[in-house]
Amino acid sequence: MSTTSIIVVAVVVLVLVAIFRGRGGSHGIDVDTATEEDIPRLLMGGHKIDAIKVYRRLHGVDLKGAKEAIERLAAGLPPPPHG
Repeated sequence: MSTTSIIVVAVVVLVLVAIFRGRGGSHGIDVDTATEEDIPRLLMGGHKIDAIKVYRRLHGVDLKGAKEAIERLAAGLPPPPHG
């Protein structure tokens, strides 16, 4: 493989990484701007940790409270009320 080929491959990889990060990960949802409607999409896609992050940000609860709420949502139950 020539030096030019290696540079081209490296540039392509860097561009793909930048695009991947800009889309919010493999699920395409940015957890910093996600809404309540994104939580079920994250859960259905198997992104429980990101769903917990979004729930915490939106509801101002601690990690334990968000984890419990997301586990209830994943089980088809309503989230617990927060005070």
